[in-house]
Amino acid sequence: IDKFDEDAMTLKEEIYHKMYEDIVSGNYAPNDIITEASLIAKYKVSKSPIREALIELCKDGVLQSLPRLGYQVVPVSLKEVLDVIDFRIDVELAGLKRSFGNLDEGNLRELEKIAHIPEKELENPKWDRNLNFHTSLYELSDNQYGLLELQKVMRENERFLSQHFQSAWTSASMHTMGFHDEIIDALRKGNLEKALGFLEADIRAIKDEILKRYSFFGGS
Repeated sequence: IDKFDEDAMTLKEEIYHKMYEDIVSGNYAPNDIITEASLIAKYKVSKSPIREALIELCKDGVLQSLPRLGYQVVPVSLKEVLDVIDFRIDVELAGLKRSFGNLDEGNLRELEKIAHIPEKELENPKWDRNLNFHTSLYELSDNQYGLLELQKVMRENERFLSQHFQSAWTSASMHTMGFHDEIIDALRKGNLEKALGFLEADIRAIKDEILKRYSFFGGS
């Protein structure tokens, strides 16, 4: 999935995107309060696009409005994180089953380009590269509605992980870097079951890592 085209954005969409990225990157922590006045000063724009962006972020569950205080960054629960991962497994495996009969060498070569990890990223995996691979793989199922939902869910997944579990995702990714290549290799050999197994293992790895850490720190 390409980065947002900032030239095509409205001012409200640009503010929304920048705020979302700030939340995902940890510039705003869970439960932080954000005010319209601080955003107007930060972005040097009028109140209208700021308020419109805040309203959209509230609709998407990223923020919640606190009358007379501002807008609070909504904290994410462990269950929400795990539910999103389980949802991704259900959706992505179904998509691969549906697209399997229509895959060709051109599709697989494009996936290989996306799966390639530059050496500089080996110790710091990028979520956008992971997102791009999974959404591109699902896109081959030719379900536009499902693709849009998966894109949205994976962005939520990124936000959820950034709040509490970024190190768990990084650790899991270090152990599963080869899974994208394994998926492509299995598909090239016509082995759907093996490809499904690698895809599920790739998605599930972060869940296993989170549960391992949660249990270690006394979770139940």
